Amino acid sequence: MLAKVASGALWPIAAVAILSIASKYVLTWRGRHIFNPTNFGIAVMLLCAPSSMTILSHEFSNSAIANAIIWCVGLIVVARARFLHITFAYLPAFVVFAALRAGLHGGELRTELAPLSGPMYQLFIFFMITDPPTAVTGKRNQVIVAILVAAMEAVLRMGNDAGLPLFAAFSAAPAIFGLAIVGPIAKWIDLERSAKPVVAARIA
Repeated sequence: MLAKVASGALWPIAAVAILSIASKYVLTWRGRHIFNPTNFGIAVMLLCAPSSMTILSHEFSNSAIANAIIWCVGLIVVARARFLHITFAYLPAFVVFAALRAGLHGGELRTELAPLSGPMYQLFIFFMITDPPTAVTGKRNQVIVAILVAAMEAVLRMGNDAGLPLFAAFSAAPAIFGLAIVGPIAKWIDLERSAKPVVAARIA
């Protein structure tokens, strides 16, 4: 749902599925996968095959009805998973960093906030950043990671706005890449911290 492929090309969808599933079994640490599978698959394809696939933009339109449906379903799903605090941590962080970007570049805040009205961001904040298997333990830590993802996204956006060549590759989907960078690092730290008491107990 998040991918938009070139006309007639089906292989990018298959590639995203293969990469996503494979990452769960190959890219692991202490028996757990550290990359959000879908996020990993999409991020790799956006970097490696940008001419064949891009991110969802307006397939469901930005109409009030489409937004209302996604928000209603998303809120119900995330609330049932007890991860609503992650979504509501990311949203204000995004707004704060959007205001910062607008102030630094002299742009309009409304323009910086516009992505939130699109289906890609809504699917991202409800169904990707809240992935239970790759979320860190503890509400406080989950809130911190959500804010760090928004911060990394802002850095990628500002780097691209400044015309820095290194950041151009991430311009297609800063939010996707923000999670792809911060998420696995946070999960690795979380797994290492949770493993220390076990190791200490065995030594004792």
